[in-house]
Amino acid sequence: MDAITETKLSYNGVRQFLSKCKPMRSTAVISSKGQIVIPASLRKRYRLHKGTTVVFQEERGRLVLEPNTYEAIYALRGILREFPLEASLQEERRAELKRENER
Repeated sequence: MDAITETKLSYNGVRQFLSKCKPMRSTAVISSKGQIVIPASLRKRYRLHKGTTVVFQEERGRLVLEPNTYEAIYALRGILREFPLEASLQEERRAELKRENER
């Protein structure tokens, strides 16, 4: 199984797991430094680890916290290194030109 398939399966598994779970409601207190602690159950559920960058955004009068998707995309860098995309495209173009010339 390749890494892309594993990533898709992992993502689908998390999505299915979260859809079966009951929504959690937790509270936290903002410290004098403006810090909050995300409850361990939520950190575990959403796989938030030390060093995870999160984004705060306002949506319809609510403050939403979510992992930074740029970091998730950046983590996939180099995953297609073994996939010969350029060679495949060149081969496909040659075959297409050959079919056109035969017409």
